Amino acid sequence: MEVNTEPTEARVALYHARTGDRPRFSYPVRVLRWRPCHLIVSGVFGPEVAGRSPIFRPGDVTAEFFWRDRWWNVIAGYDAASGDLRGYYCNVAQAPRWRIEPEPIIAYTDLDLDLVIFPDGRVELHDEDEFVEYAARYHYPPRIVERARRTVDELRAQIARRAHPFRFESLPALCDRLRVPSPTPEMRQSQ
Repeated sequence: MEVNTEPTEARVALYHARTGDRPRFSYPVRVLRWRPCHLIVSGVFGPEVAGRSPIFRPGDVTAEFFWRDRWWNVIAGYDAASGDLRGYYCNVAQAPRWRIEPEPIIAYTDLDLDLVIFPDGRVELHDEDEFVEYAARYHYPPRIVERARRTVDELRAQIARRAHPFRFESLPALCDRLRVPSPTPEMRQSQ
């Protein structure tokens, strides 16, 4: 049941198609906007990104975008000190689901295909080999494989048009444009 009260905090739970109902991991986020069809949350990257991400660093602040009708979500990463964009990380994933009760949670099933977008506009497709391997090993239905591939094309078109959220703007500019609260220093220190 959806209610009109937006939570201030939530958890994001990431599932993999190959692991089924068991979440791979989850992490806390601050809610910037909670709507029935669209969410914007913010978090802080921990030490797990060190050496694993071509664009993000521990301590970077995120703006994360989820839509109920899209098979992708976007993590925009920003330098914590300056608010400058580090880049975008796009997960090709089944449409997410979220709820407020009994606790606010955003859950999605990742399909392993990822697009990394650098501040200079360069786009890289990551983990295609994993997607092919896992699709075969875990018998992803053909409709899932086809939808994931179409999603990559859809994302590339969004990026080329610089459509929301791919505006290549700073965190303060993003928050001003969307009229959402800017993540606070207290949030960065608490996570």
